Amino acid sequence: MKRKSAAGLYLLLIVFAAFSMVYYIAGAVALREEFFHASLYAREPFDFHDDGKSIDDLRKEATVTGLSNGDLLLAVNGIPFTGSDQIHNLLGHAKPGERMRVSARTPSGEVREVQVRLAPREGPDWPLGGLIAFLAPVLGVPLLGLLIGYWVVAARPRDLNAWLVLVLLAFPETAYGNLDWSFWPSPWYLVLGVWYFLVQSFVFPALLWFGFLFPERWRIDRRLPWFKYAILITTCGVFAFELGFSAERYFFAGAIRSLARLQFWTHRVASWLYLICMLLFLAAVFDKLRSASTADARRRMRVLAIGSGLSLGPLVLIFAVAPWFGIDPHHGTWFETIIPILALFPLTLAYVLIVQRAMDVRILLRMGTKYLFARATLLVVQIAIVAFLILRFIFPMMQRKEHQWLNFILLAICIGLLMQVFILRDSLSQRVQRWLDRKFFREAYNSEVVLSELANQVRQVTDRSDLIDTVLRRISEVLHVPQVAMLLRGNQVFHLQQALGMDFGGPVVFAEQSATVQNLMRTNQPATVYRDRPEDWIADADAEETALLRRINAELLLPMPGRAHLMGLIALGPKKSEEPYTPTDLRILQSVAAQTGLNLEVAELVRTLADESAQRERMNREIEIAREVQQRLFPQSLPQIKNVSLAGMCRPALEVGGDYYDLVELEDGHLGFAIGDVSGKGISAALIMASLRASLRGLILDDPGDLARMMQKVNRLVYEASSSSRYATFFFAVYNPDSRELRYVNAGHNPPVLVRETSGEMVRLEACGPVVGMLPVVDYEARCLALEPGDLLIAYTDGISEAMTAEDEEWGEERMLEAAGRQHGGSAAEVLEEIFRAADAFTAGAEQHDDMTLLIMKL
Repeated sequence: MKRKSAAGLYLLLIVFAAFSMVYYIAGAVALREEFFHASLYAREPFDFHDDGKSIDDLRKEATVTGLSNGDLLLAVNGIPFTGSDQIHNLLGHAKPGERMRVSARTPSGEVREVQVRLAPREGPDWPLGGLIAFLAPVLGVPLLGLLIGYWVVAARPRDLNAWLVLVLLAFPETAYGNLDWSFWPSPWYLVLGVWYFLVQSFVFPALLWFGFLFPERWRIDRRLPWFKYAILITTCGVFAFELGFSAERYFFAGAIRSLARLQFWTHRVASWLYLICMLLFLAAVFDKLRSASTADARRRMRVLAIGSGLSLGPLVLIFAVAPWFGIDPHHGTWFETIIPILALFPLTLAYVLIVQRAMDVRILLRMGTKYLFARATLLVVQIAIVAFLILRFIFPMMQRKEHQWLNFILLAICIGLLMQVFILRDSLSQRVQRWLDRKFFREAYNSEVVLSELANQVRQVTDRSDLIDTVLRRISEVLHVPQVAMLLRGNQVFHLQQALGMDFGGPVVFAEQSATVQNLMRTNQPATVYRDRPEDWIADADAEETALLRRINAELLLPMPGRAHLMGLIALGPKKSEEPYTPTDLRILQSVAAQTGLNLEVAELVRTLADESAQRERMNREIEIAREVQQRLFPQSLPQIKNVSLAGMCRPALEVGGDYYDLVELEDGHLGFAIGDVSGKGISAALIMASLRASLRGLILDDPGDLARMMQKVNRLVYEASSSSRYATFFFAVYNPDSRELRYVNAGHNPPVLVRETSGEMVRLEACGPVVGMLPVVDYEARCLALEPGDLLIAYTDGISEAMTAEDEEWGEERMLEAAGRQHGGSAAEVLEEIFRAADAFTAGAEQHDDMTLLIMKL
């Protein structure tokens, strides 16, 4: 039933959009003709009084024929006059210079017939800048309103408030977005005229209804629920009468005089009706600012009041108040100045209706100020600088013929300055943003700084209890959230580990298959819990889970991802201020939760490897456990990539080692291909290897697009997680099976070898930067090459190529490649087995001096 009703509402939206867009397009075409081709059309030689037949407002071409204001039009071109539609159709086919025979009766009763020579229309004689300044808001603001209105209804088709907003946002196109109907052909002239009267008549009742119902019913409406229906019924009557009067004016002008009295009272009723609607809307808005039942409703009303005041207030002041002080708003640039401000009104309506939790005005002001000054203003300044340099220096240089070498040098300097301006734009923008935050938004800035520092700090905390306590207390203190809890993964459940400010009165356990956990695992994004506007995943929760969410009073859930599964989640209650979590809050909290999850995983490994026993048997057992854990860090199953054969193996020299390889199937179907070698051997190297792997997994699952930037982050993480004497060589690549493109970055690792089947050529994927973990900041270069069917990629650590006999003779890369060549036609697993077999045969049982890791990809 819901799907059927939604389909009907979407069909209604399509019909509304069709009529409104046809009206908008017709108006845009009319403006084009009026502004650029007016001389091709004949203008109306006169207008009419309200009675529809008495001539008024004569043009020069009609005055010279002897016609006067007040003459009664009898016939046009020998045809009895019936209404304005007759003149409209005649002028639609006439050209300037043609003559129109007019028969009219003067007030004294004399009937005269004259020939009126039609004059061309006169378009505005404005410069190009004036035309743009006028047409941009006249066309842009109505279109913006319509598009936002469509989007609001499409997002909430069953919400009556959304439809009311759509009607309100359709008003600008009928108010000033279409200035002249005389360019329209007859069929559209009639259809779109009805649309005009429909929108103009019902926009004020829509405003009243919106004020009564959004975001909650006005208390006066609860006492007098019939009043808004009375206004609506009265509007329907006024619309019917107005439409009838217009039809008589255009088609049956002779009948208007008999209805003149009724028309007068209809206009009076309409004027009072529209005034009542506006006043009651304002009364409802300002009363709800004081009496709203929830903080969210008050914030919405505050944003609506301020946004409406900033957008509609100047319009009212200029066009309603200014004339009382002798200011004529129809002369000058008032229209071009005020109308663009109206663009804020549809944005305000869309925001207060669509968002789950409205932000306070000061937060919106902060976000807007940051963008305006730190983004838009800097861009305008840069464009101005570039334009000045081009006009002042580059163009004159290009025109000179003398001193060619000097001109070339100066031109190169100008181009370099331009490049420098745009290179520094992002860093300068960030500095301006930080300055604005420190200067005007100190509390929010401090919160961001503290949370960002916390995201970096949790990487260095290895004790799980200290880590959990630090994260929960710092989040609670910085964001003023009194209720914070952390749940960790157990045996198929997530159970409460620690909580602040909460007394649950019973166990808090989420099953792994619950809607809450499944949503966090699927999206790996923060989830808001707003029960008045629930998201889809909340609708999938059963009654017990919904009751549990209500009991813990969670408003925000943060996932803590681990290596291969969700490590836990953080539940945050509402802020003390009852304000929603801002996008900046969500972004930084997600970073904190992600680092916490990774460090919980690393902490588990560290704790497992760090436990020592005085007894050798227990130590051996602990090392054996560490070996098993490390083996689990390697791929347990190989990704299934079309037309690709994969194989990998690591043989540590001791129980645990510092070599690392990984094969990850990314979300877009690409293959992540990694191999690394940590300096040293044993437990210390294994710990760094685990940290490297956890960091890499978190980065490539987030966004593996920019490999060079990702490697910079890996370098930073390894640098902070290890001592100055520790580092790692690392190679990472992403293979696209559709295009066979291999993108890679090599951080000081042994160059993997690509053996071409067709030519036998051996391509070495040389280093693109230094090893990771040695320096805090390093630049890397990402490279790419195309693979072909039959190509064989061999990635290895130096434990393979430097395998030694008992006499310290090295096996060498050349022998390794010869061994691979003997199985070039085989699968990746066969190539891997042949290389290890050949290495073992060469060393003849000699002690293994280093970890041996091999990773093979065969197309």
